[in-house]
Amino acid sequence: MARRRGESSGVRIRSDAFVRRASWTVDILVTLADGHRIAIEYDGSYWHADKVALDSAKSLDLLAEGIEVVRLREAPLPTLPIEVPTYHEIVIHSASPDPVGVIGKVRDLAR
Repeated sequence: MARRRGESSGVRIRSDAFVRRASWTVDILVTLADGHRIAIEYDGSYWHADKVALDSAKSLDLLAEGIEVVRLREAPLPTLPIEVPTYHEIVIHSASPDPVGVIGKVRDLAR
């Protein structure tokens, strides 16, 4: 991953590029030194069980704004129907957490 400029959690983003909502709150927003932004969203299986449409809408709006999206989706959540090169999903398992490995995968995707 390129050198970071900063990261924040719970940032509310507004954009004219959004078509589904006027604004979204991002779990973690990383801004790299070159200005490239990456939104990291955590989708727990309990809270996101019935939120495929909402999670997809949020991801599509963030992508439209030029923000790369990485979703950490807890098994057994289904994959979201998004096929864009700047959209990524990593399946995580609550029974066998691997935070170091997950962060490594996020780092690899953002190169």
